Amino acid sequence: MPEYVEVKIMSEFINDKVSDKKFNKFFHVEKGNIPREDNFITDFKVNSNSNGKELLVYLYHDVTCFSFSVFMGMSGNWKFVPTNKWNETKFVRMRLDTTDGWSLLLYGGYMGPKYKLGGFGGVKRGPDPLKEKDKFKKLVLDNIGCKAFDKQLGESLLNQKYFNGIGAYLLAEIIGRLDYNPRRTINQLNNKELEDLFDMIIRCFEESYSFGGGEIKDWQNPFGENRINEWLKFYGNKETCYKEKFGTRNIWIQKKWIIT
Repeated sequence: MPEYVEVKIMSEFINDKVSDKKFNKFFHVEKGNIPREDNFITDFKVNSNSNGKELLVYLYHDVTCFSFSVFMGMSGNWKFVPTNKWNETKFVRMRLDTTDGWSLLLYGGYMGPKYKLGGFGGVKRGPDPLKEKDKFKKLVLDNIGCKAFDKQLGESLLNQKYFNGIGAYLLAEIIGRLDYNPRRTINQLNNKELEDLFDMIIRCFEESYSFGGGEIKDWQNPFGENRINEWLKFYGNKETCYKEKFGTRNIWIQKKWIIT
């Protein structure tokens, strides 16, 4: 479930909690909360960055740096807790211990997180729409005639190669606020409609971030701050919208687009 905004918030949470911390232990935690220590790096610091739906975690010491790509799944999240209480959190997948008695935990139950040193093979993610606005727009415009854009908006906007960070709730809000027919295709949009689409994507990212992210189902803001229900207009709104399958995903769209 975590989309652009939630991954950005989790990255900021990590940096906020550990910027002044030193670490000395790394554990991969197996099912049943069984930690397996790995000593591939000791006396290290931790930093994080986000790229759309991808969370990057760096473990570094002097000139040595290891990069982990973290896929958050449906319920992945982070905690920073006293080490002697780490096992109170269920479904932990990664545990990083500081030298002063704290632990950074990656956890998540149903369809939870997974990570890989160096990144996942075969994953194609486009430019970050907020950090690299011009590259994001250019990639779409340069490929406007490709087969990926022959698909309906309700499906093509979830293509992470071009729209890195968009998931179900952001898609519903982007299309709904633009009042676009979700069955149109991107290569059917005129220049103004495309510019409006780019602007709305950026606007929805920024606004949902200011409201604390999509604390809708399994994910919770690790800072404990959230007002997302004040912002949502279309996602989950059963009065004006309904769910329809686009490709393999069920998407909330306005009832006026029902085909009878």
